[in-house]
Amino acid sequence: MPYPPGHLLFFMFCVLLAGVLCMTAMAFKDKLRLNDAGHLGVLLIAGGLGSLFPDVPALWNYILHGNLKHVTIGPVPTHSLFFGIVFFISALTVGYFIYRDRTKVLSVGIFAGAGFISHLMLDDISGGAIYYLYPLYSKPFSVFYNFFV
Repeated sequence: MPYPPGHLLFFMFCVLLAGVLCMTAMAFKDKLRLNDAGHLGVLLIAGGLGSLFPDVPALWNYILHGNLKHVTIGPVPTHSLFFGIVFFISALTVGYFIYRDRTKVLSVGIFAGAGFISHLMLDDISGGAIYYLYPLYSKPFSVFYNFFV
């Protein structure tokens, strides 16, 4: 399992950089105003939280039990697409309360979801078995690890 700074760096170099390049291209086409540049900070926070969100139980377990087990919250695996959908909907809700603009709300949700997916991919590549399809398939499997080993 990569450490939290590794997840943040992976998100920033793989996802956020592409978003910044797209926003820069829009600025050159005069489709982006200066007041929209503050939206980049919100996208950075949403994606950063998304890239760290599956490991929230590690902090909880470290404080309460002194270990770093971080795969489940009760019976629900945090490294699953089901948990990612819950986070995506939460990000959409928070984005709606911040902006009330459909385009910006969707961009916050997409960046949060992309951060979450980048976390799952990085854990999978590093040899972890992820519960991708948790409610439908309750066993962990790896999409990437078998190809690299």
